[in-house]
Amino acid sequence: MSVVTPVAAREPLIAAPPRQPTLFAGVNVATAVIGTMLTVLIGTVPLEFMLPGVAGLAVLVGMLIAPILGLYALLFAIPFSPTFGVEDAGFSISAFEPLALLMVLFWLVRGLIRREIMVPRESLFGALILLLSLLFLAAGGATSYPLAIKETLKWVLLVLAYVFTRVTIRDDRAVRRVLVALFLAGAAQAMMGVVQFGLGIGPPAFAIGGFMRAYGNFGQPNPFAGYLGTILPLALAMSLVPHPGRFRAVAVLALGMTAVGILLSFSRGAWLGMAISVGVMLVAWSERARRLVPPLVVVLLVVIVLAMFNALPPVLANRITSVTDNFGVFDVRTVTLSSENFAVVERMAHWQAGWAIFLDHPILGVGPGNYPAVYPNYYIPPWEAPLGHAHNYYLNMAAEAGVLGLVALLVVLTVAIRGLVRRLRAASVDGPTGDVADATRATLSLLDSPMSATFARVLAIGLLGSLTMFSIHNLFDNLLVHGVGIQIGVLLGLVGGVSTR
Repeated sequence: MSVVTPVAAREPLIAAPPRQPTLFAGVNVATAVIGTMLTVLIGTVPLEFMLPGVAGLAVLVGMLIAPILGLYALLFAIPFSPTFGVEDAGFSISAFEPLALLMVLFWLVRGLIRREIMVPRESLFGALILLLSLLFLAAGGATSYPLAIKETLKWVLLVLAYVFTRVTIRDDRAVRRVLVALFLAGAAQAMMGVVQFGLGIGPPAFAIGGFMRAYGNFGQPNPFAGYLGTILPLALAMSLVPHPGRFRAVAVLALGMTAVGILLSFSRGAWLGMAISVGVMLVAWSERARRLVPPLVVVLLVVIVLAMFNALPPVLANRITSVTDNFGVFDVRTVTLSSENFAVVERMAHWQAGWAIFLDHPILGVGPGNYPAVYPNYYIPPWEAPLGHAHNYYLNMAAEAGVLGLVALLVVLTVAIRGLVRRLRAASVDGPTGDVADATRATLSLLDSPMSATFARVLAIGLLGSLTMFSIHNLFDNLLVHGVGIQIGVLLGLVGGVSTR
């Protein structure tokens, strides 16, 4: 009679080596390092810097345990971290830049130990690498290398944020956690703008009709509104369908606060970008939602007519009627400057300077970030101050990286938007019909599966709105400031994930 040996009692074919107490050794080493750092912090750091120091140490320890915690901290650091000038270097740094590098470093070390490092294999990654390579190439002819390094670093961090997000955020639950951090950071930043508007806090240049334009922690109303504008479409999409827990409430909070912040910024570029963004989202959402577009256009036209006939408050009417001025192209040397047209003429003066720079350096431009370095050779009096960029990021890219850089930027945006559109078309054929009611019923049962079809569709619509807002607002400004480029990298990482589901 044969005897059957229980599976648990069988001897392994190859004897396993004795387990080493690596976990406990690692804990002991980490405890010793943390204790040493706390001792140094308490003994040497002034009291007013103690709390930020302890918070920073906590973030570093958390990132050692789980690098994804660095991404959450990074999304808060983008709008709130202070900026420090680097003496004799010609540029400044903020807390989010070393934080982003440390996050990626910890992730790489963790991946090397586990042999789990992955990189995206998709056209969006290739487009980003192409753009980054051209920026490195253009930097070789830069007038100011510090400015070139700073601008190129923005895109390096954007690509790193994209890669990190793409390979670590892989299911609905992970996406919701990232969006919670994004929504709470955006709502808090919008609240800062509301306080500035309500209490009249800000420089006299931001005063308009007795009010103070909201500018948050960005120093200018336009990038403040642009930052909020990349969050609002996602909050709008996520607030239209139910979710587990309090996620939908967080989305609604972010939607309300960011909308108020954008309104109080009096940023015409942001207003226009949001109008077009919401229209694109309605078209993408469902057939029923598309029917709302014509009446909303009629309402918008009525508001414009009321503004033209001074039937609205003067401050609001002037901002609305002057939106069309942003599309006019003229020679600033033929215009009589006044307080009413100052902003438009100033923007056009920088457009003309950027165009002149591009014509002189059409292939690879003057180097990343070098628009202000060469601006003194191209400015039109009396606009001597370069203001950092050409007030149109596409024109700015053409001036700094030539036609090759501009085409590469457009390829990145096209590939990202095309991936989202392809995902939405596939969902309309193979998945839910797209109506709010259908999405509501389907989402409840699918949310905990890896990137469920319904959740992916709603996320794709929100991302499409965010990229539309980003693309439109960049016609009048440069939104890749104060770490917003890193946030765009995170959104592109979500685009890559949702486009392949």
